[in-house]
Amino acid sequence: MIPGKKFDKKFFSSGVYENYQALLDSWVGPVAKRIYQTLKNKPVAKILDIGCGFGTLLAELQNKYHFSVVGLECSSYAIRKAPASIKKKIKIGNILKLPFKKNSFEVVICFDVIFYLNPEEVIKAIKNLVDVSENYIFFSSLYRHSLEASQRYNPDPLRQNVLSKKGYIGHFLKYGVKLIDHFYSRNGEDILIFKKK
Repeated sequence: MIPGKKFDKKFFSSGVYENYQALLDSWVGPVAKRIYQTLKNKPVAKILDIGCGFGTLLAELQNKYHFSVVGLECSSYAIRKAPASIKKKIKIGNILKLPFKKNSFEVVICFDVIFYLNPEEVIKAIKNLVDVSENYIFFSSLYRHSLEASQRYNPDPLRQNVLSKKGYIGHFLKYGVKLIDHFYSRNGEDILIFKKK
């Protein structure tokens, strides 16, 4: 796992992330709405966002849709940038050592995190996602199908791996979850929706 200190001000203000907040603002609204539509019969669902960055999606889910939210983020810089309404709900930590019990959250969100792990850490991370989720997992898969192509079209100096959508789905299936839907976000990723059986 890349240390959180690598995800500092320089990371969030250079290259493809030069205007990171504007990038977030372009996709958070539609993604939050789609999460709400999936969970509309569960308005008080407890949601964990692993690798929540600036917490923009969490703020939208809490403030507009009234979900109970918790964030986990390895970057202390990113947490400092979070909106005041949710900053205290974000814990420092990472996906490989989740400080939560099994089935702690009805919904777990994990966008743009797995790509920063060593390939051998991916399986453990996916198992952890499944363990802490009671019901749903929203997970991002890059629209390109190889690390080389992803780096060419969306360069990121810290990205270490990219699997195909089929590859990620295969790992999740090993832990008893099924793919129930997917949708494209506005930042070039396919959001996969898994449900525990």
